[in-house]
Amino acid sequence: MVAPLLKRAPAAERLAALLSPDRLAWAVWVRWLVIGGFLLLTVVAHAFGLFASISPCVTVALVGGALNGVNDWCVRRRRYLFAVTIVEVPLDQLFITYLVVQTGGVQSPFLMLYVVQVLATAMLVSTLVAAVSASWAIVLWLAAVSLQAAGYIETPPLFVAAAHPSNLIYHATWAAFLCYCLALLVYLGGYIGGRLRSSERDLAERNRQLHETLSSLRAAYDRLARTEAHLVQSEKMRSLGQLVAGVAHELNNPISFVSGNVEHLRTYMNRLRQALDAYASAALPESERRRLDRVRQELRVDEVLADLPGLLDDCEEGARRTKHIVNELRTFSRSGERESFRRTDINRGIDSTLGLLADRLKHHITVHRDFGDLPEVECLPGQLNQVVMNLVVNAVDAIGSRPGNIWISTRMGTDGANDDPSQPRVTVAIRDDGVGMIPEVRAKVFEPFFTTKQMGEGTGLGLAVSYGIVERHHGTLTVESAPDAGATFTISLPVNQTVGMQ
Repeated sequence: MVAPLLKRAPAAERLAALLSPDRLAWAVWVRWLVIGGFLLLTVVAHAFGLFASISPCVTVALVGGALNGVNDWCVRRRRYLFAVTIVEVPLDQLFITYLVVQTGGVQSPFLMLYVVQVLATAMLVSTLVAAVSASWAIVLWLAAVSLQAAGYIETPPLFVAAAHPSNLIYHATWAAFLCYCLALLVYLGGYIGGRLRSSERDLAERNRQLHETLSSLRAAYDRLARTEAHLVQSEKMRSLGQLVAGVAHELNNPISFVSGNVEHLRTYMNRLRQALDAYASAALPESERRRLDRVRQELRVDEVLADLPGLLDDCEEGARRTKHIVNELRTFSRSGERESFRRTDINRGIDSTLGLLADRLKHHITVHRDFGDLPEVECLPGQLNQVVMNLVVNAVDAIGSRPGNIWISTRMGTDGANDDPSQPRVTVAIRDDGVGMIPEVRAKVFEPFFTTKQMGEGTGLGLAVSYGIVERHHGTLTVESAPDAGATFTISLPVNQTVGMQ
């Protein structure tokens, strides 16, 4: 017995969940209208000679009213809703069947109450309860008809006396009952229509809220994606910085030896040339001179002396370029930094940097300045100017030899990943109308030693060094580019560098 009860309990709970207190309150109100309206119509019809007695109607009205009062009490206090519904709905069908049997059987105008009761139950309670109610009504009706045909139930005459067998009174009563039922159904339809419109408004509002939530989630996802990319790039730069710092240190000493010894080689070469010239001008026997000249020709001493200055120049240039690369490596690895943070005017720094590049820009590139009203930013001015120089030079190289444009704008704002209003930020955007980048190049543009230039034209460290400098300022450096659409590099920097950040 325990298992069946456990199986039935969830079904009862689901049915109870379908019973809305608001709709049950309407069902109570409609039941009051049915009791009062049909009782009034019955009294009027009886006055015109219809119905032998109104005592069955009065009895049903009193009992039904008492039960509906209990139902009203439960609904208002939201207690015992399931139990009172299970009791009330079958009793409604029982009362209707009793009225039909006592007021003419198949000729009774109370027959239409079956339809009203089932439709009201379907609209105000639930379809499942309405189906059970309709089945119960069919069972009661068939039982009453069967008992009536067998003579167990006597149906009173429809009219009070044989002197009033008027069909007009009967038809008028039927019409009045029908019109009242239709009015109740229209009333219920208006309620259902209002609920549908309210549900549509609620659905539209929830749909709007869902779209707003979805937009917020997309924005949050984009911020997380940018933050993740920034963290990955930062970790990559940190690891590479440690590696590069060691490489730069190891390269610095031997290249210093090469650079320092080239100057000594020039001095020694000049001394050797003077010694050879002295030997050549010395007074020697003719046979000895011919022998020395032959040795000099065989060893190609004159050609060696002529090549040595160029070879030393190449060594010196190689040492200089190598030293420059080492310096960039050290800057990238953040080692050897002696400059301190101080407040500076970003716009003025950009102007001074453009002045240094005036010779490369003046011939075929137009620079468009769009500077905003910025506060002084706490930064490393020299390194920040280096970043601007690297980005402008990169834009010049992307434009090439054709006429082009570079747009530089500065604004107060955020980079999307740090939206804390207590931490004001500035953004510097450098845009060009050069050849742009394909996605594969754009993904690697900040990696050390990655370059699209020809061998010997670039080290591939400019943008990597710039990224490291901006990161040291606790900022972000991003790029947007597409083939044949130019590129936009955006720097976002905090106005203030806190002690903890430094």
